[in-house]
Amino acid sequence: MKEFLGYDQMMSEYYNKMSNHLLPLLSWEFYGEHHAELEIFKEDFSTLQKLTKNWKSTRNYYKELIEEQSVIVITNPNLEIVYASNNMHKMNGYSPEEVIGNSPKMFQGEGTCSSVSAKVRSAVDNQQPFEVSILNYKKDTTPYVCLIKGFPVYNKKGKLVNYIAFEKAA
Repeated sequence: MKEFLGYDQMMSEYYNKMSNHLLPLLSWEFYGEHHAELEIFKEDFSTLQKLTKNWKSTRNYYKELIEEQSVIVITNPNLEIVYASNNMHKMNGYSPEEVIGNSPKMFQGEGTCSSVSAKVRSAVDNQQPFEVSILNYKKDTTPYVCLIKGFPVYNKKGKLVNYIAFEKAA
């Protein structure tokens, strides 16, 4: 049961920050929607716990997922997507299953600024964190501005194992 302690603490903080956490339940529909969303967060939380257990990092990925409601994308060192949080569908119409195995370049298109792409590439090549706003494209080809905070991730031996990006539509 220890593995649920972090989840319980995170959810407690989440509920305490809600302005309406003391309101009575007026509709099962509202409850159902909220409950379904929490189940998705729980699934993402569980997957993130497994992926990050060997990382040398103190970053609070769960805060980004739950409080900030960022989309989390993790790639391997070759920049192939190995994980995408379930809330990606809300941002760009892609399911996590559709993006796994692809490069994050799949979200770029005709209007994407090549100098911003080059800035990201340089940061990745130099294993440096980056923060950019970039024009990406949804599955239906609608453009949107995406705010991305990316970080290299190392294992406990100091070897680069992944990159992680926290993304939000602007």
